[in-house]
Amino acid sequence: MNETADLPEQRPMPEGLRDRLWAEEIEPQLDKPDSGNRFRTWRAPLTAAAAVVALAVGAVFALPVLRGGGATAAAGPDMQLVNDCIHAPYTELPSGSWRAGVRLDLDATHGFLMIRTDEYAAVCDLSNGHPTGTVGGVSTRHTYSNLTATRPWDYNDSDNLTNESVHFGIAADNVVAVSLVGPDNSVTPTTLKNGTFAVRTKFAEDSNSYTSNRVKATLDTGQVIEGPFRS
Repeated sequence: MNETADLPEQRPMPEGLRDRLWAEEIEPQLDKPDSGNRFRTWRAPLTAAAAVVALAVGAVFALPVLRGGGATAAAGPDMQLVNDCIHAPYTELPSGSWRAGVRLDLDATHGFLMIRTDEYAAVCDLSNGHPTGTVGGVSTRHTYSNLTATRPWDYNDSDNLTNESVHFGIAADNVVAVSLVGPDNSVTPTTLKNGTFAVRTKFAEDSNSYTSNRVKATLDTGQVIEGPFRS
């Protein structure tokens, strides 16, 4: 006898219901360990999971996937800072081993830390030395696999402030120096570390013009390549 013949077909949980159950039922319980009973930590999530079935009114839904599980911090001097950035609120990073790049402090309380994998890069916003999230998310267009011999750098993000702008980019392993050339032909050296660079200038990156800033990159062979910051 087939006891499951009358059960409805399994299908994904609607996104809105999944997110509401996660935010209101499951996630609040994950950070409430009880030292007096080592099994109590898991009781509430399991109860919430049971509620999923009840709310489904007879339908079978998939439980929500834990977020951020595939992004990890690589070992290194800034491993804890990278880890804090990965797990900052509202941060969603692709799976991979993330490591620290260049850090740029604007003042005593505000700064940025670039982090990267072999493929992607992101900018962490720092407040009093602690990550609060990423700036602009992660670009799937400006990636390391898209770097070429004729363009061994790429744009990552910009933060246009009141009196200045901060620009972030990525560079190939054979790039040993990067400078940003402004619209007035002024040259500002960037800070380059681990294939990432950052610079403060008075020139904003104009989203309507791909020639507002240019890059001058020096390779480990001494060759200098110049071109638009963005393409």
